[in-house]
Amino acid sequence: MRQLVLAALAAVSLSIPSAALAQDRSSAKKQQDRGTAEIPRCSHNLGTVAIVEPDNQWWRELSLGSPEAIMKIFVQQSGCFTLVNRGRSMQSRAMERALADQGELQEGSNLGKGQVKAADYFLQPDIVTTNSNSGGGGLGGAIGGLLGNRLLGGLAGGINVKKKEANVTLSIVNARTTVEEALTEGYARKKDIGFGAGGGGGWWGGFAAAGGTGYQNTEIGQVIVLAYLDAYTKLVDQLGGLPDDAAAAAPEAK
Repeated sequence: MRQLVLAALAAVSLSIPSAALAQDRSSAKKQQDRGTAEIPRCSHNLGTVAIVEPDNQWWRELSLGSPEAIMKIFVQQSGCFTLVNRGRSMQSRAMERALADQGELQEGSNLGKGQVKAADYFLQPDIVTTNSNSGGGGLGGAIGGLLGNRLLGGLAGGINVKKKEANVTLSIVNARTTVEEALTEGYARKKDIGFGAGGGGGWWGGFAAAGGTGYQNTEIGQVIVLAYLDAYTKLVDQLGGLPDDAAAAAPEAK
């Protein structure tokens, strides 16, 4: 009997490390899988894109920067488009043009008409609504009932700060024809943060430089970034139908 007990104890002692090792390997595999969730890459450039902010500046309620900063990182890292700036940089250029027209610039400055690169597409990051208390009901709930979208605290799309969830949309519009070429939805939640700031996401450090205040160092900010990454990844998957030369494919301008 004593020998049987000792044998049983030995078997248990051997199985514990094996189970722990298997669990560690499983966790490592999950972490590795999460780490591979990176910004998608395009095999060739599809044209120029300008990022357009939505009218509803929802990010201000969360003390975050404009989602334009998120899109800048994604566009530049993916290589899918050439990014043209239609914000403050355009205003600064207008000032330089004014100085040139007034004869104030040095000779040979080569600044004038016909030099601005056209945007082939407009990329708009959006969200249905935000609700810091996730109270539910109201218009958001009604939209959710009609569209059958994922409900976050009663809201169709949007952000649930309490549960750390985000549901966002991305649309890309042809600048010449105004045709909406693609519309995708992205979703992320708190438990998805692990592969973002930690695993393989070397691009996270660029948000501050791009003006993305709060996205890198707050949980809800990181969740929103991952939701947009989900939407952008789906968007890239749909870009195969875009022409190689958007200008040539559009109707001739008159």
